[in-house]
Amino acid sequence: MFYIDQFVYTNKMRNSHPGERLAFALATMFISVTVNQPVVHLTVVAIMVGFLAFRAKIPGYVILKLFSVPVTSLLVGVMTIAVQINRFETGMLFSMNVGSYYLGVTKASAAVAVVTLLKSLSAVSCLYFFVLTTPMIEVIYTLKLLRAPAVFLDLMMLVYRFIFIFVETAFQIYTSQSSRWGYLGFRRSIHSFGLLFANLWAKSFIKSQAIFTSLLSRGYEGELNVVTPAYNWSSSNLLLFGFIDLGLILMALYSGVVM
Repeated sequence: MFYIDQFVYTNKMRNSHPGERLAFALATMFISVTVNQPVVHLTVVAIMVGFLAFRAKIPGYVILKLFSVPVTSLLVGVMTIAVQINRFETGMLFSMNVGSYYLGVTKASAAVAVVTLLKSLSAVSCLYFFVLTTPMIEVIYTLKLLRAPAVFLDLMMLVYRFIFIFVETAFQIYTSQSSRWGYLGFRRSIHSFGLLFANLWAKSFIKSQAIFTSLLSRGYEGELNVVTPAYNWSSSNLLLFGFIDLGLILMALYSGVVM
């Protein structure tokens, strides 16, 4: 089990219907990517983080670690939006002369970069809300309710399982190499990593074939049937989620954003 799955399977929102969380996450994400008002994006992030921390009871340091990954890449990405190259310095908040051109940031480009950053963060927070409160088996259950193709669901489940096999095999090889001082020094580390990479694929393939053989021995006929508990829709959750999304829409309209 991955480190993050420990919190997913023990979160306090698992008793609710996964369809409620999916509908809320998708509706809120749609609102986030549609509007260009920073206050709406910040509100969405605050709401999703609040649900994760106070209702799902996921530790704050886990949420911060997860958000640090997209924030880093987003900051690099929005820098390309904020920085402009012009022949003249006029209109730039600050600039740097590079040959016959000026490299700098204008008020318009900075505004676009900020909105893009906040919009992306709000969409990511919606995704994290669903992922951190819904185990894979419940995701597949929800997709079954939406009449997703069985082949697509089986591929999702098998790929999810093979990721565990891949990581577990890599960790076993790495542990074996480390116990033999395989990563002592730069040159030896490069050599050991090459051996790990070369053997990883072969060992993972062998283990995946063993899993497929075990499936066949248990009567696999092209569709994975998984027993899932019966979920009940909660009217209080639906009202709460609907009230939040309605409030976000009213906030966007009040801010002068055309949906």
